[in-house]
Amino acid sequence: MAEIGKDMALLTAGTKDKFNSMTIKNAAAGWVWSKEAFIAFVKPERYTWEFVRDNDWFTVSYFPKQMDGIHQVFARKSGRETDKVRETGLTPEFLENGITYKEACEVFVCRKRYMKQLDPVQIPEDVLQRYATESDIIFGEPHYAVIGEIVAHIER
Repeated sequence: MAEIGKDMALLTAGTKDKFNSMTIKNAAAGWVWSKEAFIAFVKPERYTWEFVRDNDWFTVSYFPKQMDGIHQVFARKSGRETDKVRETGLTPEFLENGITYKEACEVFVCRKRYMKQLDPVQIPEDVLQRYATESDIIFGEPHYAVIGEIVAHIER
């Protein structure tokens, strides 16, 4: 079973005709509004953001440890210029609500319920300092917190 917030995963959104995935690590799962929920954080300059913003469903897919190398491709390359699926050899799997990959060992299928951009003024100073060298929070626009109601949890 994946350790949410510690293990890397692929967040995927879009349609069968056009979708994109990105590596995420910062995430949380729990209960929001009396529903089991997954909270992911996505920067608006990421190509995947367009798909998350414009679609009602997203998936979060975890893979066996021996496949950790795929996360470098999905984290460092943009789907605007690269076919990351072909480069990594993953096999898309089209679910009733969402897209994952046949190689995933655990998948959360989420119905998007809420999105809100983080307010940089509210981010604690120690967090800003920690990420200053990674140009993650300070540079560019802040992340959006995306809350999805978990409607299916697939383990294989």
